[in-house]
Amino acid sequence: MRAILRFLFGLRLIFLFIALETLAIVLIVRQNAYHRASFFNSSNAFAGKLYTQVADVRYFLSLKSINDSLAAENSRLLAQLPQNREIETATWLINDSSALGSPRYTYTSAKVVNNTIGYRNNYITLNKGINAGIEPRMAVIGPNGIVGIVKDVSANFSTVISVLNKNARISAKLLKSETTGTIVWEGSNYRVAKLIEIPIHIEVAIGDTVATSQYSNIFPENIFIGSVKDIQKTEGSSTYQIDVLLGTDYQRLSFVNIVGNKMQAERDSLERQLSYD
Repeated sequence: MRAILRFLFGLRLIFLFIALETLAIVLIVRQNAYHRASFFNSSNAFAGKLYTQVADVRYFLSLKSINDSLAAENSRLLAQLPQNREIETATWLINDSSALGSPRYTYTSAKVVNNTIGYRNNYITLNKGINAGIEPRMAVIGPNGIVGIVKDVSANFSTVISVLNKNARISAKLLKSETTGTIVWEGSNYRVAKLIEIPIHIEVAIGDTVATSQYSNIFPENIFIGSVKDIQKTEGSSTYQIDVLLGTDYQRLSFVNIVGNKMQAERDSLERQLSYD
């Protein structure tokens, strides 16, 4: 304690100088209009910059909640789209809100917490599970197209079979001609998949849009998949081999929507009774 007091006592002249300088500045500012205006302008500018920096820090810290709220709002808006509702024929001509029917698809926003692209069979983990109403065989779509299909769920997480998986087969179509085929991934480029089963008499061009088809019982129809990147004809084959540039960049995937089809179980139950032997 004595050492601290001796140290402070040794600095008494510096403290006195600072006090006198402060007093001099205060007197100058108070007695001189020009200096007073300059002082307040400078202090306001400094305060403005400080407040801006504080606001930027607060905004950065709130980005997570902002992203979460935007993802939830996006899910809500997707569910309101007319193509995601069941239209009752009897009410189609009625000019009121009931003509839209009830939502066929549900949308739940989720965050990607794990994602692989370097294997033959790639999977994604999401931070939503049973507690959020997620079930196996639900569709997963991102901001730029399809992502995959829910495989397993726990209370708070779900795993997804990525399109970048040899077991993924997505019913697709060429939007221009409405010709249906299947999207598969051959394991080389994570941005490119194959569209197979398209007959060679169909007109196909580079850049044509590929979307989900009406035959899928998992994905809603007309969800973007990608665009035609390359077209090959194999000698003796009656179908094309079409490279599709996927809309989803799996290296930059952060938020997705998990899509539930309210009529999926009914259709699955009915189609399981069919025999193709």
